Amino acid sequence: MKIFLFLLMLFSVSITAQNNHKSLYNAFDKIVGLKNTNLSYGALFYEKYRTLEGNHQYFKNNNFTKGNVTYQNQTFYDILLKYDLEEDKLIVNLPSTFESRSIVLEKFFITDFTIKSSTFINLKEHGFHELLFSSVALTLYKKWTKVKKKKLNESFVYYKLIEKNYYYLFKDAGYHEIQKKKDFISLFPDQKKIIKSFYKVNTSLRKKNLEEFYVLLSKKIYSVSINK
Repeated sequence: MKIFLFLLMLFSVSITAQNNHKSLYNAFDKIVGLKNTNLSYGALFYEKYRTLEGNHQYFKNNNFTKGNVTYQNQTFYDILLKYDLEEDKLIVNLPSTFESRSIVLEKFFITDFTIKSSTFINLKEHGFHELLFSSVALTLYKKWTKVKKKKLNESFVYYKLIEKNYYYLFKDAGYHEIQKKKDFISLFPDQKKIIKSFYKVNTSLRKKNLEEFYVLLSKKIYSVSINK
């Protein structure tokens, strides 16, 4: 019981320290103004594509949403962000007393960012990927994209953005796209029977929610690998 209480106390202290750390950064950013921080380093943002209502090139919605970003090795909390899936760019809105402006952050300086509880990692030449599952044996990523198609109606040109996503496994310093059962088997041949069984048992889940299916399979593979 004493050990449990001690560990609970340490956990509480850790959480409190993290919250205090975040509060201090937020207070500093509020005092100096976001325009006077590293977040102002980037190109001014403007909308490139005319789209019909309800269609856009952004992650989840086309409004700025509060999130966190690590930029030039500094983490900014509760910042207004939106992620352009068509161009793989992160945009930040910097409000002030008199006006606000939107900046396209330089991708090279972005380490990671979080929007709507989804965390994205900058994999450099591969771009931003959502981190779905991470372990010492494998890491599962989701690459969100939107493809634009030019359309013409009676009076104007507009673009339709179509979502198309991909899944990747990072294993043994290699970056592998996964689409089928055989992709998992080629990476984990010693778990061939387990992978085949998982596909057979979870057919409905794979059709209904491919992301959850891949996450659960990755966890299963990891669990088996560490218990050998």
